[in-house]
Amino acid sequence: MSSGLKLLIPGAIALYLASACAPDLDSLSAEYSATGGTSGSGSSEGGMDNGSGGTPTPVDICGNNKKDSSESDVDCGGSGKCDRCATGSNCTANRDCDTGICKTGHCVDPTCNDKLKNQDETAVDCGGSCKPCDLGVACNSNDDCSGMYCVDHKCGDHCTSGVTDADETAIDCGGSCPDACDNGQGCTEADDCKSQICSNKSCQAPTCSDQVLNQDESDKDCGGICAATKPCAVGKTCNSPADCESWICSGAGKCQADTVIVGANDMIDDFEDGDFNLLALGTPARVGNWYAYGDGTGVVAEDIAMIKRGASTKGIRGTGKDFTSWGSGIGVDLNNKGTKLTWDASAYNAVTFWARVAAPTTGLSVTVLLPDIDTDKLTSGKTCDADVGGCDHHYFKVISVTTNWQRFVIAFADLMPESGTKPEPVPAFKPGAVSSVQFRVNSGITYDLYVDDVAFVKP
Repeated sequence: MSSGLKLLIPGAIALYLASACAPDLDSLSAEYSATGGTSGSGSSEGGMDNGSGGTPTPVDICGNNKKDSSESDVDCGGSGKCDRCATGSNCTANRDCDTGICKTGHCVDPTCNDKLKNQDETAVDCGGSCKPCDLGVACNSNDDCSGMYCVDHKCGDHCTSGVTDADETAIDCGGSCPDACDNGQGCTEADDCKSQICSNKSCQAPTCSDQVLNQDESDKDCGGICAATKPCAVGKTCNSPADCESWICSGAGKCQADTVIVGANDMIDDFEDGDFNLLALGTPARVGNWYAYGDGTGVVAEDIAMIKRGASTKGIRGTGKDFTSWGSGIGVDLNNKGTKLTWDASAYNAVTFWARVAAPTTGLSVTVLLPDIDTDKLTSGKTCDADVGGCDHHYFKVISVTTNWQRFVIAFADLMPESGTKPEPVPAFKPGAVSSVQFRVNSGITYDLYVDDVAFVKP
């Protein structure tokens, strides 16, 4: 009995001690949970939610209020999925910025010269609120284009559209178009019209008295088409001698005065009588007929031609071709009633005339010759020796004749002798014994030469 009791007591004691030492699990669980333990309802410092299953979730670095290594600034930019950075934020590339523009390490607002297509632009830096776009560039409306014409979303040339549009005043003319409008078409100002005359919103026909520089006038209401009735006065602008009353247009494009004075008895021939006879002027009166001459190898001719040079309506014309020796030309004797004599021109110091060459020739070298008693083998009383070939080497000057009428003055002092005269004249040219005036063209040249108002000039 006593031994059985002894065995029972130790077992009971063991059970008691075990019960007394067992922890309060509910209390421990609640306490651990409150301090961030491993309870199913708590969370760790690392931001991992153990939950009932204990599966970790990633942290949102785009919202952690700090600049991570993959960002260009706090919570923005970079190569990740963060939002693009606002203006003023740090950046390393355009892609970091919501404006698409990163300059000097900061996001900046777009402009109309940033070389990017942004804002409301229809093309790079043009269209929309920026400057209008050039021809051929993308557009959405006429306002996007410098030419004020958008067709098929491309800036086109409204001046070739075939309709009146943009700022045109008539179909494809006026306004900003390069072509001005014809007479009768619409206009809002003079520049819209070819005539430069806009009246009652219609382009008016030009005249030579409308006080406007138009048509082909070289100056206001003179020259060009108006030259026939209203040539330009000295000092006015000219494009050619024909624009000027004086028929002298300077290299600077201004009409100049004709300073050559031809006296009443000094005209050799003005050709207005329509024949080849000289005017019976001078003392004694000059007598002679115009002629064509040549070396015998080609064809030469002369005639009185209608011309248009101010008040002059006729001049002499010389044509020649196919000459192979020394050439051909036209000329006139000054004192020839059947016997060729000389004429005393010692009261003068020059001979003058007007000349031009017909197209297609644009420039022609013409030798002006004044034979005298020492050089002309046909002159009575000649001093040259024809038997030894010493005649017909005359005094001369070479001029260049163009398609425009030009006055030439050949001073006696500028004449040079052709070599070969025998005996050699002493002194040189003799104005008191002149026999002829000639115009010669060298061989090998086809020409159509016009000459007018040949005269002597006094000092």
